[in-house]
Amino acid sequence: MKKNYIYILLILFIISFVSVNAQELNKDVKVVREYNPIISDAFKINKLPVDEVDSATFNPSFSYDILSKAMASGLAIEPITAARLKPERKTVLDKSYIKGGLGNYVTLFGDLNYNVLRSEEYALGLNVGHLTSNGDIKLEDDSKSEAPIHDTYASLYFRRFWDDYTLSLDAEFDHNIYDYYGFQNIDETLAYYTDMMDPASSTLGSNLMADRKQRLSSFGLNVGFGNKVVEPDDVAFKANLKYQTFSNITGVGENGVGLNAKAKIYFNDMFLDIAGGFDYYGTSVPDSNSPLYGFMDRSMTVLNISPALGFVFEGIDFKVGLDTYSLLGGQDEESGFNIAPHVEANLVIADGIVSAFAGVQGDYDINNYQKIQKENRFVAADVNVRNSFNGLHFFGGLKGNFSSQTSFVARVDYSMFDDEHFYVNRWYSTELATSSAISTYSQTNIFDVVYSDGSLLTLSGELKYEPSQKMNVLLKGKYNGYNLDQIEEAWHKPEVEVGLTANYAPIEDLWVNLGVYTMGKRFAYDAATQEAKELKSVIDINLGAEYTISSKWTMFANLNNAIVSKYYQWNGYPMQGLNVRVGVGYSF
Repeated sequence: MKKNYIYILLILFIISFVSVNAQELNKDVKVVREYNPIISDAFKINKLPVDEVDSATFNPSFSYDILSKAMASGLAIEPITAARLKPERKTVLDKSYIKGGLGNYVTLFGDLNYNVLRSEEYALGLNVGHLTSNGDIKLEDDSKSEAPIHDTYASLYFRRFWDDYTLSLDAEFDHNIYDYYGFQNIDETLAYYTDMMDPASSTLGSNLMADRKQRLSSFGLNVGFGNKVVEPDDVAFKANLKYQTFSNITGVGENGVGLNAKAKIYFNDMFLDIAGGFDYYGTSVPDSNSPLYGFMDRSMTVLNISPALGFVFEGIDFKVGLDTYSLLGGQDEESGFNIAPHVEANLVIADGIVSAFAGVQGDYDINNYQKIQKENRFVAADVNVRNSFNGLHFFGGLKGNFSSQTSFVARVDYSMFDDEHFYVNRWYSTELATSSAISTYSQTNIFDVVYSDGSLLTLSGELKYEPSQKMNVLLKGKYNGYNLDQIEEAWHKPEVEVGLTANYAPIEDLWVNLGVYTMGKRFAYDAATQEAKELKSVIDINLGAEYTISSKWTMFANLNNAIVSKYYQWNGYPMQGLNVRVGVGYSF
């Protein structure tokens, strides 16, 4: 009898041990905020005393009911058939990758990448590439024009990691050679006035035609240094020093240097955020002018400082501050000092599902010569564009996930700006403005800028769908609504833009991709009629495929502008039509 009691007690002990452990394994503990653990299913009966050194402990007690009843598993053992295994391709992480190919329009291209792998102390990446194209393009008067392009580029990426700090270095080099191939109707034998109020400004049309060749060369270097924030009391900071130089074949050169830094200091649930620095740009120009160009030296320094005070609470954070900018030098029309409020807020509506953001800030755009020449390759060589300022830029939106496969961003922006620039073809008249005779207006294939104050309403959204590792789809859309004070239309700016990209792997080692881009109608200034000219909407469809032959070799093919849409990026400059490129890649 005594033995029976021992057996019963032993069985109860084993059942209790297994049951309690099972309950503990199924016990979910969710950490919802740092240093504040909350245990699911535990209810606080009373407030506990708080020790100043935070050494108090709390051991909640749990009670469980044990249901001692045998459960039928319903499991049956079935034999497992042998699987047919095929050898997997060994994944090789090579340091270098080179690709190259050719296409129509007498196109040749190549690209080389080098990376340092598996290093905890530093990261290094190099990229060098070249593209050459020499095809003819049909202009709007049905004439053909050679449109050669020779682009060479190189970049360096370097990071040095320490326990508490990171040093970064980025360098870029670009060399671009191209032609002013666009449509123009200047008559070489007619006399035009470069100043419609000055009779002495008359010159032959042959003097108003830009040299066909242009060449741009630029080099930029950025050095950054910052820390890694580990403890809440640490001060997060980052500083960046940059240098850039630029020149073109026309004889314009520009050098720029800048130093910008930012820091964030936390005080419990409050923080101080401050950013500031300066940017300097100096331009050198040819000594002599011509009827076509009127060069002017320009140097400017922009100082900026943006202090803000922020607060962080559970589910919401926001900061309030100012954006200030001061311009030294520049042009007479530019304002010397600008200030705007800076407010940002983020709200978690449903944790991990959807959040909201909103704010207002000031945006100051420094339009140095290199930036403008890259923005529009065909801009006149003597144009120094004034800086623009968005004094009030309101924004807000939602971002989140419909599911683990779908994410989205929806955003609205409204800004009020001064001195925003828009591109128009440079044009000339055969008669003075004071004359009653009928004038002939002719346009060149280089661009001037015109300025306007106004406002811009932008609605934008992004939807990403990734149901598996073999498929992803990204849809983007944007609406731009301009309201301008000084000019009739937002020249060359589209009202609607929609883009779709999709990638799919139908079989192993093969990826196919689809890109669809549509742009609504735009307007350009027509010199012949002195009125707005409509540039038709564009639908650009691109198809591509890439096949992995082995761990070393890949081959690819791309078909761009598949429906041969006649696309004008700038008035008088149609882009290439159907574009086919094929090539191979090799990793080593």
